[in-house]
Amino acid sequence: MTFLRSPQVLRNSVDEESYMPSFPLPQRTAGRKYLGLKERMELSESAWRKSVQLRGKMADAHPTNPQIPLFPAQSLGEFGKYPYTLWDFFPPTWTCPHDVQRVGRLGDGGKWVCGMSIYESVPVPKTWLKGVPTGGQEGVVIYSFGINGESSFEAEMFERIPSARIWGYDFTVDAWGKQIASQYRDRAFFKKVGIGKTDIAARDPPFYTLQTLMAQNNHTYMDILKIDVEGSEYTSFDAVMDFFKSAWRGNGEAVLPIGQIMIEIHVGEDQKGIDFKRFRSWWERLESMGMRPTWMEVNLMALTIPDHKTDPRCTEYVLVNARDGNNVLWQE
Repeated sequence: MTFLRSPQVLRNSVDEESYMPSFPLPQRTAGRKYLGLKERMELSESAWRKSVQLRGKMADAHPTNPQIPLFPAQSLGEFGKYPYTLWDFFPPTWTCPHDVQRVGRLGDGGKWVCGMSIYESVPVPKTWLKGVPTGGQEGVVIYSFGINGESSFEAEMFERIPSARIWGYDFTVDAWGKQIASQYRDRAFFKKVGIGKTDIAARDPPFYTLQTLMAQNNHTYMDILKIDVEGSEYTSFDAVMDFFKSAWRGNGEAVLPIGQIMIEIHVGEDQKGIDFKRFRSWWERLESMGMRPTWMEVNLMALTIPDHKTDPRCTEYVLVNARDGNNVLWQE
């Protein structure tokens, strides 16, 4: 096998050089037309629509639809008897047409990002030479809910995206995690606040809806939303979707003003009222407002803790807004 020298140098390799194999171009790919962004997105949309149809067919075949058990193996009529979970009905079938990279630490705390290189290419606003503003739409706008003292994701986003500003909210801690270096603090804005379905300013700490927090920061749009709020995602997003649906002034169905969402979704005994019917309705409403599942990672922690083993009740999803004209991911 022939090897070509890579232009990159890896610090920790034995001889400080990296090599990659060179393979002959398969004959069947010669002359194949390169698919542009629009064509790749259309392929992803087609694959996602097919998965939605299969979801409906699979649910319709279940004898207890719409009250399908979330986790145990069941007989699915013509599909036969096989093990499945709630997550099998909602696979990430909308392929990100860009690079997908993991940002932050491995395990809990790190997140997958669709099109990380696109965000990295967004230029720093020239006005920031006079000081980074605490609000407004300039640069890459990121919101982060559920800090819990672990900010490796935000720290790496600051390091790699010089045009990023991040607004963090968590009512259980007093500040960002120690991972964020001091040179990035002028782009990091934290408040000890919770996210909820209504504004409760008199509470200590206070709770606000997402739309209220956006208005406080003079935002009409956010590029990335990272959220891990231990089950409050359902009522919080219900309020968000209600608000932006009623405020929608465009053509067709309402679209959320969010480019990409990294969310940990919780189900199980601790989430009262979240059964298959409720989850499906909530999920499909997100889809109707443009969000498409492009990545997932099942959180296996609850399955491995001694004397606490349970169902795979937590899963990280990445959803991108495929119908969003403001999304930098779709601007060639």
